Amino acid sequence: MADSKGFKTDLKSTDPETGQMTWSVEYTANYGELFKEVSELLADAKAVALKSKGEPFFQDYYNDVRKLKNNLRTYLRNQYPEEYAKIKGVDEISTTGGEASFTPGKGAQYATPFAFSKKKKPVNYYYKLGYKPVDTKKLRKDAKGIEVKDLWK
Repeated sequence: MADSKGFKTDLKSTDPETGQMTWSVEYTANYGELFKEVSELLADAKAVALKSKGEPFFQDYYNDVRKLKNNLRTYLRNQYPEEYAKIKGVDEISTTGGEASFTPGKGAQYATPFAFSKKKKPVNYYYKLGYKPVDTKKLRKDAKGIEVKDLWK
């Protein structure tokens, strides 16, 4: 059986009298760990390049690491598609390390365009999505025990 830790094991034999098992262990390349390490290196290089804007060395270093990661990803995708599918599943998990950002298509974000804006009116946006306004006068008349509040005012 293959393991994601970089080795492959096979059960060779089992002693029927004692139950002792003999295994063969074959060490394999751990592409997932390599990709993870390169991704972490890229994140670190980007952080340093952003913080040291006056030094072109770190910007060049970041660009080199970015190219390295892209080349590795392309090679793994073309030569080892099964391994790349596993890596891709791991890569889609958020690895921001405490820093949050909105990146469409990565992770489970929920973005409302008018959540914190006092200038824009959210009502028109939601009507475009197909929501219908509630007739509050009719609701107040029909349901006497329900308190109706205008949330948009």
